[in-house]
Amino acid sequence: MSTLDAVMTSSLAQNNDVDSNHLLMRPCFDKGIFSLNENACNKNDIVESLLDETGTAGITSDFREKKSMEHEEVEPEFSDLDTGWAWVVLVASFFSFALFGGSMYSAGIIHNALLERFQASVGLTAWVGALHTGILLLGGLLSTAVADRFSCRTAIIFSGLFYTGGYLATAFVTCIEAAIFTCGIVVGIGGALGYTAATVVVGFNFKRRCNLALGIAVSGVGAGACAFVPLMQMAKEFYGFSGFFICCAGMQVNLITFGMLCFPSELEKYSHKMRLRDSDRLLEGTNVFKGRIMPYINIMLNKGIVCLCISMFLNCAATFSLNLHLPSYIITKGFSENQAAFLISLSGILTVFGRLLTGVVANIRNRNEIILYAGSMGILSIATIVYPFISRHYAGQLIYFIFMGMFLGSCYVVLTTVSLMFIGINYIATAIGLVFMFGGVGAIVGPVIAGILVDSGGTYDQSMTIAGVCILLAAVCGAISICFVAKGTSLKEKL
Repeated sequence: MSTLDAVMTSSLAQNNDVDSNHLLMRPCFDKGIFSLNENACNKNDIVESLLDETGTAGITSDFREKKSMEHEEVEPEFSDLDTGWAWVVLVASFFSFALFGGSMYSAGIIHNALLERFQASVGLTAWVGALHTGILLLGGLLSTAVADRFSCRTAIIFSGLFYTGGYLATAFVTCIEAAIFTCGIVVGIGGALGYTAATVVVGFNFKRRCNLALGIAVSGVGAGACAFVPLMQMAKEFYGFSGFFICCAGMQVNLITFGMLCFPSELEKYSHKMRLRDSDRLLEGTNVFKGRIMPYINIMLNKGIVCLCISMFLNCAATFSLNLHLPSYIITKGFSENQAAFLISLSGILTVFGRLLTGVVANIRNRNEIILYAGSMGILSIATIVYPFISRHYAGQLIYFIFMGMFLGSCYVVLTTVSLMFIGINYIATAIGLVFMFGGVGAIVGPVIAGILVDSGGTYDQSMTIAGVCILLAAVCGAISICFVAKGTSLKEKL
């Protein structure tokens, strides 16, 4: 320690000499040559030299590097948000959702086509539609894994490949069991890869207008239902079984094009870097497996996210059952297939306006997205419970499909911002994927149980009432999540 004291004393003395000489020499030079910054740099050089001699070199640089990393984490700036290519990504996401919506809302038409072709039971045939739409949400974590490892762009491109291959294979199957695999599982995986990624990619490109952008993007589902459901019905009648599924494949191949437009934003790249950093920190002093999965386990144990998972499970069990069985239900009430297709198309048109309206309202300052999330479910649940009592009249059908179109998809508009109340932007893809996974379980279980109920002597009226009660419970679970929001939490803080 005596040597170190001596070195420090000598160095400080030299430093004082330098300052003294600087003051004496200053009149001999032009004004400003020895600036404050230059003087500070000289002092830093002396300190670095001192640390070099004492064997502690590198401490200050490490400290500066740590401070720089902390500053980068706390105050990141992303110049490409809400502007430029972000709007191209929004358009690509909108049309991707249009294709997803066209496929999902055609589930009832696909169901009827398979029933006519193979003459299997309603319960067995329902597995195709249940898996077709259920895996789309159930595989949310699959999409998350691809998006986290590569990018949302890659996930959407692979979605188009699986969709196209699954529909083409279904055009040539010879039994219902094969259709369950091709049109249920393969096509479902295609939906799973792209649906979550198309949602998350909007959140990675918008900040100030995030809710509005999400409203525009997910309204594509309604636009797809409006545009493609009548076309799919006409394709089924005109081209027959094989031609119908070839048309479906040709429709979904466009997902590849839209996916290629979704280049990663600065925020997406930053989030990827932060996830890698968090993973590397957890790997210190622990095993690789634990280090990789701990961030995801923490999200799964988040009480707010758990409430959203249960809510989405109940909501999807009901709504996907409605989507699958509504065409047959409308026909049993004395209406034609074309009238059923028109009503479903009408709900698709209104879904566009409903989701856009939700996005506009959610973008208002001091709004509460959880109220919008749970409130839209609550209104739809009441309409669904009343629906069987008015379904024999065409006016009653119109009234129900107006409510269904306006409120069916509103919860998806605010799902991202509601999730951000509980977790940070770096893991938003994981949270959304987890919520969608529970929704996928409900989407598989709900239609199959409804089909078994009908096969066992039950009625479609009973299945509609059960669906309404499930949506009501989903609204309650969503509302309960507000109890776990930290005070002062805002979207700006999460970004």
